[in-house]
Amino acid sequence: MNSASDINASQFASKKEVPAAVTNKSVPKKANKRSWVSINLMVSLIGMVVTGIISYGFAYSETVAGIHTWFGIAFIFLMVFHLRNNLKTLLNYIRQNKGKHLTVLGVTASLVIVIGVMLSLPPFSNVLELGKNLRKSITVEEGTFQTLTTNVGDEGLTIEIELRKGLHYESDPQPLLLGLTYTSVPQVAFWLEDLDGQYISTIYVTQKISNGSFVSTEDIFNTVSRPESLPYWAHQRGVNYTDGSLMPSTTNTDLDGVTGATPLGNYDVRSKVNADLRQFKVMMEINRSYDFNDFYTKDKYPDDAIYSGSGSSGQPSVIYAAHINLDDNQQAYFMQAVGHGHHSGADGMLYEDMTGIDTALELVKRVVVQVSATP
Repeated sequence: MNSASDINASQFASKKEVPAAVTNKSVPKKANKRSWVSINLMVSLIGMVVTGIISYGFAYSETVAGIHTWFGIAFIFLMVFHLRNNLKTLLNYIRQNKGKHLTVLGVTASLVIVIGVMLSLPPFSNVLELGKNLRKSITVEEGTFQTLTTNVGDEGLTIEIELRKGLHYESDPQPLLLGLTYTSVPQVAFWLEDLDGQYISTIYVTQKISNGSFVSTEDIFNTVSRPESLPYWAHQRGVNYTDGSLMPSTTNTDLDGVTGATPLGNYDVRSKVNADLRQFKVMMEINRSYDFNDFYTKDKYPDDAIYSGSGSSGQPSVIYAAHINLDDNQQAYFMQAVGHGHHSGADGMLYEDMTGIDTALELVKRVVVQVSATP
């Protein structure tokens, strides 16, 4: 016969065994799920970091971009499970004073980053510029080129433009911060005109011009793209924006189909244009900062707030043209310099006197146009 102490010990043991049995069936399963989510979150984060670094410092790769995208998608889905498992704990932490302060700090920092990048403010613009120059120094070599496609899906004439960089395509190194330097490359626009000089349509324009992010380095809060950059194209196009400028603003979207990131070296442009003309002109305007010379010195126009204000205008934009005649069976047309724009963008005149312009004529080695009326 069992004693009272034996019975109590037996009951105590049985009570201890039940939770143990339940624990063996439920807790490890939940713990395993959390471990699986955490480990895969770490893997996804590492994948995003590695592909992000590669994209920052090297030329664009569709494969790397695809891998980065899928790691990002995986990270988002895993974060949903992670937040579902820890949402209550997270909310409790946010309700605490320290949590509230950190939440406000995190939201504020995020807004600062978004606004800084959108307005191209230092140091955000400097970091992006540094990445651009890293990609350029590593990947842009003679003989390699990018291909930019615009007006995707449009019908009409097929236009292919081949631009090969010249000796002065890049500026001399300019000081950045902490001893770092960067170089500048040209802003460019290609467009069509009829033989009377009337604007027809834009073929391609660099992204910094199209979204108004090409601003003065001296006035970081200036959100109007520099008028001296491509004044002839802007006036020929004749689109007035809400700020009264002919240069595209930061909210501009009407050039989305004909723009792309500023090429770092040689490139081709492929486009479609809807034009019924058999004869017309393909035009190009090109301009680069920091191309001062003995004629266009930094203090040449001391009373000009734009030329002397930013301190980086240099020689004015150079304008090129190619007269296209679809009936002459010519395979290719070399673009020739026909003049320059105003040194500070004060008007839309084409100035034929090229006195004082030297290295600006060596931004490109050659620009060749091919036009076909067939698909």
